[in-house]
Amino acid sequence: MLKHNFPPGPEGEGKLGCLPEMRANPMEFLEQVALEYGGIARVNMGDYYSYLVSEPKLIKEVLVDHYDKYKKNTRYKQVRMVIGEGMLLSEGDIWKHQRLHAQPKFTAKSLDKQTDWITSLAANFLDTWKANAYEDNPVELEYQFNLLTQLLAGVWVMGEGFKPRAQTVFNIYNQIRINWPEMTDLRSTLLQPKNLKKEINFRKALANLNKCVYSLLHEYPDIYEKDIGFLKHLLPEDLTDKAAIRKYIKSNKRSLRDQLLTLFVTAFETTATSLCWTMYVIDKYPEVKQRIYDEVKQVIGSQTPTAETLNKLDYTEKVIKESLRLYSSVHSFSRVALEDHEIGGYRVPKDMTVIISSYVTHRLPEYWDNPHTFDPSRFDKQRTVGRSRFAYIPFAAGHRNCIGSYMALMQSKLVVALIAQRYNLTLCSGHKVEKHAATTMRPKYGMKMNVRPLTA
Repeated sequence: MLKHNFPPGPEGEGKLGCLPEMRANPMEFLEQVALEYGGIARVNMGDYYSYLVSEPKLIKEVLVDHYDKYKKNTRYKQVRMVIGEGMLLSEGDIWKHQRLHAQPKFTAKSLDKQTDWITSLAANFLDTWKANAYEDNPVELEYQFNLLTQLLAGVWVMGEGFKPRAQTVFNIYNQIRINWPEMTDLRSTLLQPKNLKKEINFRKALANLNKCVYSLLHEYPDIYEKDIGFLKHLLPEDLTDKAAIRKYIKSNKRSLRDQLLTLFVTAFETTATSLCWTMYVIDKYPEVKQRIYDEVKQVIGSQTPTAETLNKLDYTEKVIKESLRLYSSVHSFSRVALEDHEIGGYRVPKDMTVIISSYVTHRLPEYWDNPHTFDPSRFDKQRTVGRSRFAYIPFAAGHRNCIGSYMALMQSKLVVALIAQRYNLTLCSGHKVEKHAATTMRPKYGMKMNVRPLTA
């Protein structure tokens, strides 16, 4: 028999409940809810309620113990329009097939084999900053890291055919991001001219993105044999001639498009954002910067980074992990209950949206001493003993955790190491840094930094 008691939580004011606070600053609002009401709280959103689950053992109940009682929240239609029925949003047997098929390509062993070409692309990209360094021109890191991570993700996912399309795809996706629906006013509706224009521009950009991916798929049979991208892994192994490959692609182009764009979008956007925050904290704490530069010099020197040497950058990895704790790119995610059941002794009605916020859980004082303080030593082995693995969830958790977590860490270490070999980055004087909850927790005003050569 299910209990009928609901968890405590804020009601807010008037018909809108807590919706104004949630829209104004969801991260800080949810943190205050957790601190005041505990590990599970019911939040009045006006027309409906949502549950915030922040206690690690309760997160485990949702994502592991009762994972089959939930589905991913697909309320945000624009996400589905962009990535379709790829691995991020698919459910049931379709998702299981996609995940099992993709998993072997995301293991550490498989990804380490990709290090050489990833390093070459990243190094060549960062060498283009030399002009900025010697001419004393700052760089906008958010822009630059999006260019870089899109290039790396595009080639890894779609193969060599992505390279000539890289700038075009970047421009298109930037239009998608600029025109992404954002409720700036509680009375905003699609009928308002500003929102209607954004919707039209969003759909135009999406059409151009589809056109670009479909043209790549059309040309793919001609480069199939020498290609390195994940796309090759999506085709049946028994296809050996161009005609058969072309026929298969033509019959499955929508499914292939969805899977490619899912991997592409999830691979670059979160990594670009996390790199921005990592370089921000490295500059903010001089002693951290010095230790990273010393480690890179000792482990790699002036040589080209390899999978082996990247795996030896212990302190650099701890800095990246601590940056992810405080500045998780995916600040929250949610699930929808498929049936009535219980979490932590409280009733969860069918169709209830359950919010899990890594931003909140990563700041719980019960699990993190001085939680708002940047401290890479939190990830020393002796300090991680006994800590719940659900207290640290930058890549989600459970059976639907991020399949690319190793890849994200590897690329982040690589980029930090390559920068440490070449430049000293410092935040531009007067540049305002503020967290902003968009599709990722990005810096609201970008991240403008001065770039100096190490020899200067």
